[in-house]
Amino acid sequence: FHRFLMLHVFLLLVLYNYHVNLVSEITCEYPRDQHVSRSYYWGTMKLGEKQSYSCASGYRKKAAEATCTQDGWTPKPLCAEIMCDLPKFPNAEIVGSQNSNYKINSRIQYKCRSGFEPEEPVQIICDSQGQMLHVLQQCVQHLTSQIGIMLKWKSNEKIISTHNEAIDFACQSGKKFKAQNLPRSTCNDGVINLPECEE
Repeated sequence: FHRFLMLHVFLLLVLYNYHVNLVSEITCEYPRDQHVSRSYYWGTMKLGEKQSYSCASGYRKKAAEATCTQDGWTPKPLCAEIMCDLPKFPNAEIVGSQNSNYKINSRIQYKCRSGFEPEEPVQIICDSQGQMLHVLQQCVQHLTSQIGIMLKWKSNEKIISTHNEAIDFACQSGKKFKAQNLPRSTCNDGVINLPECEE
């Protein structure tokens, strides 16, 4: 029995040493097939060690540091391509086909729906930070003389208003506001509830 017990202990020690040696031999070399820039020194790293890193232009880091694991460097991949999400605008639609995200320098055109301004398509572009540039402010309703109103403080009938901006209206000559209609309306996500005037 003692001989069997000693053999069992011996085998456990051999297996433990094998595991320790195996773990101690796990190393990670420079990640060759990933979009990692060489701005930091990368030597051969041991299991569990961490390394600062940066990514090539057009890519972003997926973690603050890279960690050496039994499966190589994590996270996998270390760098992800910078993309822009498709922005959404009330009362507007994309011109042509659309994707859920876009690569850097991709261009997209938006057009306001019928009855909203501006009438011309607006072009936006995905920048190097993953943000859309020249983003359409809002699509706003046309002001129309059919309901007898005009802008109170501006001579033109076309304005661009931002969300939550108040706009003052006046009735055309010889008309007055209908009951319960206020002369001031607020732009709400591109929609303005226009007051109405009557004779």
